[in-house]
Amino acid sequence: MSDREPVVVDGKRVLGVVPGTPPGGERKVLDEQEPVMVWPHLLVRHGVAALVVLVVVLLLALFFNAPLREIANPMDTPNPEKAPWYFAALQELLAHFHPMVAGVLVPTGIIIGLVALPYIDRNPRLSPRFRKVAVATFTVFMVVWIVLTLIGFMFRGPNWGWVWPWQDWYGEL
Repeated sequence: MSDREPVVVDGKRVLGVVPGTPPGGERKVLDEQEPVMVWPHLLVRHGVAALVVLVVVLLLALFFNAPLREIANPMDTPNPEKAPWYFAALQELLAHFHPMVAGVLVPTGIIIGLVALPYIDRNPRLSPRFRKVAVATFTVFMVVWIVLTLIGFMFRGPNWGWVWPWQDWYGEL
């Protein structure tokens, strides 16, 4: 049985097969393995984790105010008007390149590169230590995108000028 085939016991798919321990506490021989069912073991844990995260976020929302601005006024646009954090890297690229390059060619190149990556890195092994091209490509992409996001989100002030985070927007300490 390969790792990709689902484990089926009594007509039900299981999460995995692990060495079992009988109620008496003695360990079984490793050849005898007991299945761990997806329901209820895995799904109950995921449900409990989701509820804990939901309660934590709810409590944070109740006790801390969100840093919101005033209601949007189309007659008074703040300077600088920044994109949401997930588009800050693209906005940073638009500040340095022509819109055709930053808004069309770079995202298209990223998509084409991701589609071509399996054809470039044809290593049949799945472990990351054997997939040097894929790991290097992903690492470079993520580092560049995170740096651009941080610059666009934290270091841009009026007229899209450079501002250190510990300065106000007019360059005074």
